[in-house]
Amino acid sequence: MPTVHVFACSGRFASWEALQAYVSPAYTEDGDAVPSPFMLETGLTDYEPACIESALQASPAPLAQLLDGVSYAGSWLAQACADAHGMLVDTGVCVFAPNRLAHPQRSSLHYVGSYAYCADVPGD
Repeated sequence: MPTVHVFACSGRFASWEALQAYVSPAYTEDGDAVPSPFMLETGLTDYEPACIESALQASPAPLAQLLDGVSYAGSWLAQACADAHGMLVDTGVCVFAPNRLAHPQRSSLHYVGSYAYCADVPGD
């Protein structure tokens, strides 16, 4: 089964642009990718931008509320919420396959965990 890695934090990013600057690569004038801080921290490879979902809201909330509507949540979000132990967050990043993370625990964001997901779960 494919895996999603879930990260969360609160109070770190002032805007969507700031979050994206942390997660997404930059590009040189020649079009060459420059790895983002998140990519460097986690050892992200096999980069597929469409398979990274981020959420940012104005005030902290339970993980379930922040990530409501994220892909395949029906097969993994309940476990991630249990692992988050009730923490309140305003930022979430979900990294889905085929993206690969060599060392997700090195992220400066809180690493909630990794979860197998099923793309065939009804309602996702």
